[in-house]
Amino acid sequence: VMDAWFGPVHEATIGLLQMAGYRVEVPKQQTCCGALAAHDGAVAETQALAARNVAAFAGYDLVVSNAAGCTAHLKELSHWADGGDELSARVRDVTEVVAALVADGVLPTLDIDNGEVAIQDPCHLRHAQRIVAAPREILSAAGYTPVEIDPIGMCCGAAGVYMVLHAETSDALGRQKADQVRDAGPSLVASANPGCEMQLRSHLGPDFRIAHPVELYHEAVRSA
Repeated sequence: VMDAWFGPVHEATIGLLQMAGYRVEVPKQQTCCGALAAHDGAVAETQALAARNVAAFAGYDLVVSNAAGCTAHLKELSHWADGGDELSARVRDVTEVVAALVADGVLPTLDIDNGEVAIQDPCHLRHAQRIVAAPREILSAAGYTPVEIDPIGMCCGAAGVYMVLHAETSDALGRQKADQVRDAGPSLVASANPGCEMQLRSHLGPDFRIAHPVELYHEAVRSA
């Protein structure tokens, strides 16, 4: 999904890591993280994907994922493959990496006003990984004013294959999340997971832009 539809998020991720001094490689041997297979109960397929990724990322100091659902799954590979625990220890979500680099002064904090941005917390970021502050810190460093839409972080209804298997409930949750965004005011929305982005786009329509926090930060840094 990320490769096919979210290329600018990859570009932002690689660009910011290189700006911070990392040597970035994208191993061709890697494959799907296996989260969707795991959600669907496909144990053998999940284990095979995990084993392939353990081998693909062997020897790297840090493994950065820019899809919250993928990061959450990769951090739990000890359940799925030999060596998965060692790989999981090196996995970080891009939001926590970039926020730390900003806090350390490696990446800049911009003294500009880019206006307001509504914050949507993906479940796999907020609830699975307990990452809440990082996206807000990144957006603030990019000159945006984060606007809260949901203090408890309810699911948007995407939830991997849930939006296909339980379309009616997923649609109801999506409409509820879209209403929260409209009530908040901004037409710009930040979300750190592709499923959430697609769900928001389908329910908010063309008058709203939904983008990854690092994508917005990268754009702001390049324009500064």
